[in-house]
Amino acid sequence: MSLTFDDTAFLRMLDVTEKNVRRAVRNGLGDAADALLHDSRNLAPLDKGTLRSTAWSGVDEEGTEITGVVTYSVTEQSASGERFNYALYQHELGESYADPTTPGTQPKFLERPLKQNYDRYMRIATDQIRKELT
Repeated sequence: MSLTFDDTAFLRMLDVTEKNVRRAVRNGLGDAADALLHDSRNLAPLDKGTLRSTAWSGVDEEGTEITGVVTYSVTEQSASGERFNYALYQHELGESYADPTTPGTQPKFLERPLKQNYDRYMRIATDQIRKELT
């Protein structure tokens, strides 16, 4: 006497489940990244508006890792003609400006809201994941 189990349907279901989980994680992290983008954009310097207008959020996937991403990308030219990363400069060295041109803006415009609201962003992600998987 023997028992036989055809695992084809079971494995197919697991594959669908993995796809559903990955989709839910992508969507949850995407929602959290969108929230961080919104929060950080309001703090970013506004001089010409270029910094805020080039900001975007998304989700990166490499292998089994899924990461929510917020990016600011502006390259400017200095008085000497050298190109430099304006977004990085404003984020890291913006404290050298005594009076920002727009009230409420600040250096570390991306890092500060991420640190201050980390739990909220994680809750946004996990709530979306839970919603999609139940």
